[in-house]
Amino acid sequence: MIQADMVSYRKKYHSQPVKKTLTITKWLNDLGVQKKVNFSKLLQESLKKELNL
Repeated sequence: MIQADMVSYRKKYHSQPVKKTLTITKWLNDLGVQKKVNFSKLLQESLKKELNL
């Protein structure tokens, strides 16, 4: 049996961006835009944390 780190493999070979559609409330969006939040970066970082990556 061969052991492989699939997370590293996916990061290396499957790192093309995927467009996602999501819905948030207007006031939250407005505040994020005002504070210059990078929504894509925040979502990626939050998902990695949630998935223990």
